[in-house]
Order: sequence, then C-alpha cells, then structure tokens
Amino acid sequence: MATLKKVKVKRTVFTRQKNEANVKQYIIDCVGMGSVSDLYSNPDIPTAYYTSGTNAATAIQTAINDHALAPTNGNLNTINDKVVLGKTWLDGYADRVEAIANLDANRTTRQEAATNIALSFLTPQKLSSTAKGVPEIPKVEAENVGTGMIDVRIVNGVDYKPSQTTLIMVEESADAVITLDNGQLKVEMRGAGQLIVKAASNKGKLTRFKSLKPGEKYVVYAYAQNGKNQVSDLSTAEFVIG
Repeated sequence: MATLKKVKVKRTVFTRQKNEANVKQYIIDCVGMGSVSDLYSNPDIPTAYYTSGTNAATAIQTAINDHALAPTNGNLNTINDKVVLGKTWLDGYADRVEAIANLDANRTTRQEAATNIALSFLTPQKLSSTAKGVPEIPKVEAENVGTGMIDVRIVNGVDYKPSQTTLIMVEESADAVITLDNGQLKVEMRGAGQLIVKAASNKGKLTRFKSLKPGEKYVVYAYAQNGKNQVSDLSTAEFVIG
C-alpha cells in the first residue's frame, strides 16, 4: 500500500498575523476546540499543554492592558514578546495536531487528514481538487444499537457517489451551531458536550459511533465531498439517544 503524503497545517494563518488581539483569540479558539475533540483531548494532547496555551493568551491580554495604562516603548515591546511566545505555542500545537491527524488509525485519505486538522481549529493546507462535481446532500438515519453506541447510515440512492462523507455527532447539550463555510466545517460550541467527527471513504453507508454517553441525546449531521472545493450542503439534523 502506498504511503499517503502528510497533510500539513497552514501555519501562515497565525505566523503572519500582526494583530496581538487576534493572536490571543486564535490561541483561545484552538484551546477551546482542540481540548474537547476526541482526537486532540487529553492524553493525546495533554491538559498541561492546553493550560500553557491559555496562559500565553492571558499574558498577551495582560501586556495589552499594561500598555493601555502606560503606553511606553517598554510595554509595547512586552506585547511583541508575548505575541512571539503565543505563536511559539501555536507552532507546537500545529506539530502535535499534524502528527495525530495523519496517523493511519485516524485517516484513510488525505482529505480525512485535512478534516482532522480542521477539528483542532487550525487550517489544513490546500489539497488538489477533483473534477467529479458537487455531490448531493447526504440523507442521514441514526439508530441506537447498544449502550453508548449509535449506527449512522447514509440512505441516498445509487447515484450518491462522493469521494468522502463526513459525519458529525454532537451532544445536544453542547448547543452547537454546525455550519459549512466554503467547504470548511465550523463548529461553535455554546455549551458543554461531546463532539465526534468521522470521515468515511465514498458514500459511508454505515458508520458506528462508540463510547457515547448513555441516555444522552445526540444530533447527527453529514456532508459529502469530491475533493476540497466540491462540497455538498450540510444534511438536515437527525436526533438519536446514545
């Protein structure tokens, strides 16, 4: 079997960012999304590393506040120093995310690795697109098949032949807003809850989710892709008990 080429993080998203408040918020968003992801939560990326990220973001804000009270060159230099440390944390986070996203156990295609990277709030580098056209929207059915286990089926007809189907399972208590923005998955978690994303090659006829919270209500979504730029709309929500 040929070895898949590694999908990398687009690091210029943060390395070229010059606004200190934006760097701070980017760190916060990475900590917030990565620390609750099945792929990147503790112990895969230790809680201590996320704590160091939170501390880096706090240090940037403290330096901003100090400069606002006393706008000296020294305080301005402190802001720049803290931003450098924040970007160093982001660079280390990207190293960890790339390693996990590209593990054979976590991806079978390069697109799946790119989807994995997006779950960390980081941006994957572009993949070459195909010419298959935009696939139809998946139709999802979900069924509890045991304690903490749910089977998700795509029930489209024979003409449904995407290169990949991505399934999103999120606990209803998370009050999550799931959107696709130009083919990029965005998840806004407004509450606490479990989030799991799986990518299946082709139509993804049957995918099993395990280790869910028994008795809790989950919401399932899906979307289909033919390459990076040919992405269906998001499916309608399907509700099921874990």
